[in-house]
Amino acid sequence: MRSSGERRAAERRRTHRDALLSIPRLRGVHSCGVRDLSDGGVGVRLNDLPLLPTEFNLSFDGFRTTLACRLVWRNGDLAGITFSQR
Repeated sequence: MRSSGERRAAERRRTHRDALLSIPRLRGVHSCGVRDLSDGGVGVRLNDLPLLPTEFNLSFDGFRTTLACRLVWRNGDLAGITFSQR
């Protein structure tokens, strides 16, 4: 059950796990820490990543599978990401 102050449409689950970001036209991958997860997206800690484009890929399993993502908001090292369909 969500609190009365909760504005999200999808219920989120708190978690602490690692994930990897792949940014188009940028070599390499970047680690991030997943703080919460829902069917529609994730909240992440970006581990001092200075720039994050609007669209990128996220993987929980070392890039055996990837999820297309879109940045919704960012506040310092924290970001809200929604899963998109490309």
